Amino acid sequence: MEAAKDNVLVRDADKEFEFRIGMTFANEEEAYNTYNAYAIGKGFGVRRGQKANNSKGILRTCTFLCNCEGYSPPILPHERRDVYRTVKRTGCKACIKFKIKDGVWTVTKFEEVHNHPFIGDEQKHLLRSYRHITNTNGSILTSLTGAGTRATKAYSYLSGEVGGHENVALMHRDCQNCIRSKRRDLISAGDCQSLIDHFNCLQSNGSNFSYTFQLDKEQRLTNFFWSDGVSKLDYETFGDVVVFDTTYRTSKYNMICAPFVGLNHHLKTVLFGCAFLLDETISSFEWAFQSFVKAMGNKAPKTIFTDQDHAMANAVKTVLPNTDHRLCVWHIGKNAAHHIAHLLGKPSFHDKYWHRLLYQCESEFEMENNWKAMCHEWNLEDNKWLADMYRLRHKWCPAFGRDTFSAGIGSTQESESTNNVFQDMACKTMTLSELVSHYEKQAEKLRDYEVVDDFECAREKPQIVVENSGILKHAAHVYTHAIYRNFQTEFLHALSEHVLRSETDGPLHAYMLGTESSDRKHTVHFRPSDSTITCSCKLFEMQGWLCRHTLCILTHVVNVTSIPSQYILKRWTKATKQSSHYDDVGESSHDAINSKTLRLKRLMQLAFSVMNIGANHDATEKLATTTLLHLHSRITNQMQSLIGKDDVNFMMENDESECAENCGIQIPKGAPTTRLKGAGEKRKRKESSCTGGTSHQMKTTAGVNGVL
Repeated sequence: MEAAKDNVLVRDADKEFEFRIGMTFANEEEAYNTYNAYAIGKGFGVRRGQKANNSKGILRTCTFLCNCEGYSPPILPHERRDVYRTVKRTGCKACIKFKIKDGVWTVTKFEEVHNHPFIGDEQKHLLRSYRHITNTNGSILTSLTGAGTRATKAYSYLSGEVGGHENVALMHRDCQNCIRSKRRDLISAGDCQSLIDHFNCLQSNGSNFSYTFQLDKEQRLTNFFWSDGVSKLDYETFGDVVVFDTTYRTSKYNMICAPFVGLNHHLKTVLFGCAFLLDETISSFEWAFQSFVKAMGNKAPKTIFTDQDHAMANAVKTVLPNTDHRLCVWHIGKNAAHHIAHLLGKPSFHDKYWHRLLYQCESEFEMENNWKAMCHEWNLEDNKWLADMYRLRHKWCPAFGRDTFSAGIGSTQESESTNNVFQDMACKTMTLSELVSHYEKQAEKLRDYEVVDDFECAREKPQIVVENSGILKHAAHVYTHAIYRNFQTEFLHALSEHVLRSETDGPLHAYMLGTESSDRKHTVHFRPSDSTITCSCKLFEMQGWLCRHTLCILTHVVNVTSIPSQYILKRWTKATKQSSHYDDVGESSHDAINSKTLRLKRLMQLAFSVMNIGANHDATEKLATTTLLHLHSRITNQMQSLIGKDDVNFMMENDESECAENCGIQIPKGAPTTRLKGAGEKRKRKESSCTGGTSHQMKTTAGVNGVL
């Protein structure tokens, strides 16, 4: 199918219209579209015929034919065809011929007699010359398939919008051809080069975007990492806990797609950056962690969750020595389905032992007793996988991580949500460019979710189940809705807690609590002088909100009507993004404080807050737009007074054109064209001598485009 050059669907012409010798048209497009519309009205299709040029190479004649013109080539009996094809051509002589002079197309021959019947109106949409994809339909197809919709469903959507397949002017295979063409265009310059061009454009637009890459000794791309400005701002607020997920892999180059993920104040996934790694070696993971920390201003997370990989564990130990390394229970659950699947379906094993070990153990003593009882009852002493899990118990069992903040990722639902970033994507069939594009769409979708959640928190109030509770009202005022629901759950459970014993040791009060339905006891310590309160369950240390045991003491014993300020973790509040991070600057040098990067960082934080609030309503959007336009004019005038008008104009033109200039990476002669090595092939090499690079070095490094 040949795509039309215009954006207008072919419509049925007036059936009384006839061509005549001497008719003139302004150009080829007008001539073809007029004859095609005439043909569709009659009931036959059109295709382009021969063209003839003069001695100077200028077009002088052109013919358009009936689609039944000529005959199909004969198939000899001994020839075998994989696809069975019917005979469509009948030797029809109908045609129209044009003479072109001075750009004017004049009809010199018109043959209107056909040797075949015309088709009815109900079948005209099947004619090839009738079918073409308009710019609008092409954009819709690109958007739908980019969001993960299959071609079949995208075609159904288009046909439904126009009232049926006969009105959409294309067929299902046309949609598939269009999508394939888009993909070919995406990687036509080479998958690697397309990525570099795209990253250069993003970096040059002033959005605090950054990326870095790594080459091997043969100048082939092995690893790369990128992060945008919004992700960096999100990391400043929510980067205390990070999940590094290596679940996703591309089949074309066998590369690992490894996003860095966290949780925002609505307990929703937030993206900090992403890496593509060629292999799962210690050096590759070390490079990824180093690149991530450097992009985030050399600020390491407090806790990082990964899967059970020895190379990754060694890399974390080397690059992030002060970060608590935990194993993600989501990955452990998936691995358990492969190693002990015959036991997981039995409640006497899963509920009594396995689930308790993963989520509920509060002490090392409790964990050890449950593990020994499980192995003894189910004869699991010789299970190698469980033996390995026991050796790593301090990294996954909650009994060993209660002093470390995990933002609730250790719980079932949160670990699953943060490890399903690309759950709707067929990562194994995507190219690198497609994966980056889908990552950006996913990041945009997640940020849209956050805007909606912020809007709901600003204009709506959660339902308070106990109206006369001051501490619940305070929690509803400061916390986001998601955190408030968790806080309220703890508050309601506090109603079933009873003080079994209390002691006073000077300024410190100790309480032992328990419930009728459990033999487990908890100890709470409270100091009235500064409202300091701690619990042996350590829920606040792990997740950042008060537990049921402390709430029982605060509400039923000491009659506190608000949450003590030291137990309101700012990252869980509605106002977590409303203040700038000036305190993080510290006592930096004069040059660092006045650097453009740092100024951009501070301004982006404030601007993002303004955009977040302004997007809540049409009136606030209008106010924000008007104010920003006025501010832009004032800043331009101020810059002109500081450095001169010509310099300001030069800077602004530079900013606008820098993207196009940076994208034109020259490919040196003799660049290697070898493919990326797979993980198995990489192991055969004794040692890979790797060199690091940045986006600025990419412009002068030879052989980059020859990677893919």
